[in-house]
Amino acid sequence: MEGVRKTEPGKTEPGKGQPARAELVEAARAALRRLTTEIDGLDGRAAEHFGVNRTDLHCVDVISSRGPLTASQLSASTSLSSGGTTIALDRLERAGLVRRRPNPVDRRSVLVEATDEARRLGRLFFGPLAGHERELLERCSQGELRAIAGFLDGLTRAIAEHRPPRS
Repeated sequence: MEGVRKTEPGKTEPGKGQPARAELVEAARAALRRLTTEIDGLDGRAAEHFGVNRTDLHCVDVISSRGPLTASQLSASTSLSSGGTTIALDRLERAGLVRRRPNPVDRRSVLVEATDEARRLGRLFFGPLAGHERELLERCSQGELRAIAGFLDGLTRAIAEHRPPRS
């Protein structure tokens, strides 16, 4: 058909030469699936770089991104039991990646914060990737950036709230 360009096998919108909306939605979903698989692999490589297991790396990430937290706040954010959180924090403290300090608001608890070493290792490992990410985003228009941010925020909320179905 003249004027209709098919980039992939499948349906096109009549006269527009573009894949149908449903096909684009499925292509985006497939890209997200590939992205999550790559992020999973990245997490494994990052844990190796930090010299910790993946659960401990997740704790460092939460602490680094959300600022000083109490152990119970960390437990809630990571879905670890209080005992599991204590064990992870003990390992991370021995590795020099977190430190505990008194909580100025509640003397019964401590705050856990990332160390300079954790931040240094993070910059070393993730810095080049962050630069590439920024480069890709700089190519987008303001409208595209708003759409990307809105989509990612919505998906992040959906993932955070997702629980397995009750049987």
